[in-house]
Amino acid sequence: MLKLTIRNLGDATIFRCEGRIVFPEAETLRVAVFTHSRTRLAVLDLAGINAIDGAGLGIFVSLRAWSRATGTRLKLMNLKPRVEYMLKLTHLRPLFEICSVRDVLELFCHIFNRSRLVEAEAASDIPALDDTGLMSIEAR
Repeated sequence: MLKLTIRNLGDATIFRCEGRIVFPEAETLRVAVFTHSRTRLAVLDLAGINAIDGAGLGIFVSLRAWSRATGTRLKLMNLKPRVEYMLKLTHLRPLFEICSVRDVLELFCHIFNRSRLVEAEAASDIPALDDTGLMSIEAR
């Protein structure tokens, strides 16, 4: 059985996969990515995957084609040795970007900094209250 947990983080959607990406459940991953990824980056976190078959590899190829057609970056993260071996064995490994720990940290820092900028911009547009509780508007 394949279990998916989907998290939207700013410009990225993380798909945490657990279980097996095998026929007939592999289709679940493709449908989830197609319907939930409305961002510029889709990351498949494969740390919880313990098996993958030809159907699962076919889904990866399908997602790669989708990502190229839509301009969405697709990255694989936390590949277990078995999954990486299957990608190498089938000569699919060079077709995919693999997220490193550094990539993930940079992504989280970028999202955090962006959210702080948005908060700061929102705060600067709100008129301040003076000691009497009345709004004071400063000329800019």
